[in-house]
Amino acid sequence: MDNKKKVLFWGELPPETVHGISLSNERILNSLSLDYQVIKVIDRASFGGVIRKIFSLIVSLLMLTFYATKRCNYFYINTPMSTLGLWKIYIAVRLVLLVSPKTQVVSHLHRGDFLTFVSNDNNRALFSKFSNYVHRLLVLSNKSKQEIIDNDLFDGDKICVLFNTIEPMNRPDKSTDRNDKERYLYCLCNYIETKRIHSLVKLSNQLLYPIKFNGVASSENYMERLAQLDSAHLCSFDGVIHGSEKERKLRGAKALVLPSLNEGMPLVLLESLAQGTPVICFNIGYISDYLGLDYPGLVHELNDEALGLKIQWIENLSRAEYEKLRIYSYTLFWGGFDPNVISKDVLRIFE
Repeated sequence: MDNKKKVLFWGELPPETVHGISLSNERILNSLSLDYQVIKVIDRASFGGVIRKIFSLIVSLLMLTFYATKRCNYFYINTPMSTLGLWKIYIAVRLVLLVSPKTQVVSHLHRGDFLTFVSNDNNRALFSKFSNYVHRLLVLSNKSKQEIIDNDLFDGDKICVLFNTIEPMNRPDKSTDRNDKERYLYCLCNYIETKRIHSLVKLSNQLLYPIKFNGVASSENYMERLAQLDSAHLCSFDGVIHGSEKERKLRGAKALVLPSLNEGMPLVLLESLAQGTPVICFNIGYISDYLGLDYPGLVHELNDEALGLKIQWIENLSRAEYEKLRIYSYTLFWGGFDPNVISKDVLRIFE
């Protein structure tokens, strides 16, 4: 163990925090643990009141200082798209490099709203300052890499594309089955107004297509609003779903529908494709880099009318056409984003 190179990580991880970035962190650290000694410092500064957050931050920085004395080869972090978050990471990086100047900083940019963030002059200046201490920047897609290079924000030679993936608990033997009459439209997304769940509920009632939902409720008021919009009682609003139960529900759906216009590359799309279930979503963020611009479920016009037309399109497919779409979706994930392949990419990048 002592002969292995060391990776010092600071960030969010399950089960303390469960979202796309924390799940990606866990998967990448699991891949690295095959060849490296991984030291984890969990960031808990997002929880509790102001005093608790400050205390958690101080504790984290002290732990990072201690572990940095262990001559870690890499310091792996995420690049947040908030001014406060980026300041926090910048301070942590400076502290680690002060104690261990030879440590290589690897930062992972997950977000799709990078250009919006740096359009603010102060944020741009902060990112530029932060980037001076980053030796390798990991991004989700070729589009993201090109955006950063075109805006002269980072040395292109130090940017690596690491495609996201997920690790299914079960890999279906077949991408289709014979229960298509029981299939349903499905939305797996937290009940947050910015995710535009209300728009999908409106479409469900206008088009008279039932939709099942799973997610975390953001507020009672928003849930009451969704219930009022569901005047035809076509929608079911269920809670959080995990593991094999989530995979079963995705596999049984006719399509996963995401109405959000604010995404980078949501992991739920890959979770759906891995089960052979087609996805319907807007062409935003880096989604087209994963699905391809010609993916049949991609909505190019960013409005609800276009989303509704795509829902009607998939509902009207013949059985043969639909089964072909499921096979195409299944192959798209397992042919391009197999977690075993991505795990090898992680090791290659750190080497």
